Amino acid sequence: METFIQGGPKGETVFGSDGDDKILGSGGGDWLEGRGGVDYISAGYGSDRSMGGEGNDKILGEQGFDHLSGDNGRYKPRIVGEDNDFIDGGPNDDYIYVGDGKDYLTGGADKDTFVFQFYDPIPGWDGSAPWEQKPWLGSGPDVPMFSVDITTIEDFDPKEDTFAFDAVGLLKDGFGANFINQSSLESGNAVSSFFSGAASAAHGEHAVVITDEAFTSAADAAKAISGETVGDIIVYCSDDGITSLAYVTAENQARDFTHLGGVDSLADLANLGLTASDFTFV
Repeated sequence: METFIQGGPKGETVFGSDGDDKILGSGGGDWLEGRGGVDYISAGYGSDRSMGGEGNDKILGEQGFDHLSGDNGRYKPRIVGEDNDFIDGGPNDDYIYVGDGKDYLTGGADKDTFVFQFYDPIPGWDGSAPWEQKPWLGSGPDVPMFSVDITTIEDFDPKEDTFAFDAVGLLKDGFGANFINQSSLESGNAVSSFFSGAASAAHGEHAVVITDEAFTSAADAAKAISGETVGDIIVYCSDDGITSLAYVTAENQARDFTHLGGVDSLADLANLGLTASDFTFV
């Protein structure tokens, strides 16, 4: 049985239980933590910080400028176990933290920042029941017992949204942050070198978007460009129409760390119009 917690009109700090919770933040700038269990968190009005914690959680930012994480937050240890989350930022400018597990993230309207903490996300585990058995979680995907997939960002819009990569040694690291700083100047700035186009024309840029051919894997995409170094980021489309962001781990080697929903072909990827300003480091 889930625990129901209703917040008041002012800013509050609310902690859920180790079981399944339904937390409604209402008004004010709230700090909401679901902690353990399968939790539903609706932040309501105000600029809120919401963290799902361990468990397969659904988090709605609703109105306000929110910071949302399906995990324990940027500065706490990673979760190994139940960690397949759904996050919807809603209207206004939100920060959505991309952690571990098989998450589905929607920024919603306005300017959203998707903050990546790790290039090597830990696969999530959904426990013993799919989301459909929790009526108040809605009709999310039927996640298998063990997920080998990674996060999908459903609505990235380069005209409004931004990718931000938590880099080691840049400003204040999040717990376990492991991206390499490739910014042009300092924290919050765009990648120092960028290329979009044919793989054969890319030569060592730190962010490369390949728009002329599809690949069977991230490693094949890395092999198609020259001069890549550890920490570079490649955006490519697979043979089966999945667009991914991949992290270069060694020469001619790379691993996917997120998918872009709705970008299902090379034409979609080219039309997305990614630029250097979409890739920032924090």
